[in-house]
Amino acid sequence: MGFFVAHGLLDALPSPWQVKVGLMAMLPVTLSESDRERDSSRRTWMGQIPIRVPLQILYSPRQALADTGLTLRADQLIRHMLSVYHEDAFLGYDLQLLHSHPGGLARLRQEARAVVQGQTRWAPFLTRLVGGAGYHEGLIALAEAAERFEYPDPLDLDPRFISLVGFARFCCTLPDWPGRDFYGFDRGRIEGQGW
Repeated sequence: MGFFVAHGLLDALPSPWQVKVGLMAMLPVTLSESDRERDSSRRTWMGQIPIRVPLQILYSPRQALADTGLTLRADQLIRHMLSVYHEDAFLGYDLQLLHSHPGGLARLRQEARAVVQGQTRWAPFLTRLVGGAGYHEGLIALAEAAERFEYPDPLDLDPRFISLVGFARFCCTLPDWPGRDFYGFDRGRIEGQGW
């Protein structure tokens, strides 16, 4: 998130506590599909949830854990984005995560182009997994735009959860509780009392 503070898109960073609480609020959105996503991702046999999810986890095991994505490496984000259909509006979050990794968006373009051109053994599998042709081409264009800090239109979706910047702003509004001194652990005081 510091990347976006440095580029003037965020005024402050949320605390780790605020991010954890924000994740709890974001989970229902993260674990669901919009109507547009459902229509697109389920166009193929491999796009059906009981088939799709185990294959996505096989291709990218880290995505089995639903979290903020803040601890993911660029290669893990890219594998997630290549194997999970996102409507453009939801891609803003992952594009911003990847933008904060040096060279991440260029690498996404390269990997998506390899899928489009069939230059990887995973190409047919990934294309069917995301509902057919067109998705990976869109990733290339969106990655190019994201390098200019142009992210997808949020459409009618909740702005708190469709971009990393929106999520960080939301987290900053949450109480930062308990504070670091809440439990009163003062080593000097504890040791002075013979504990």
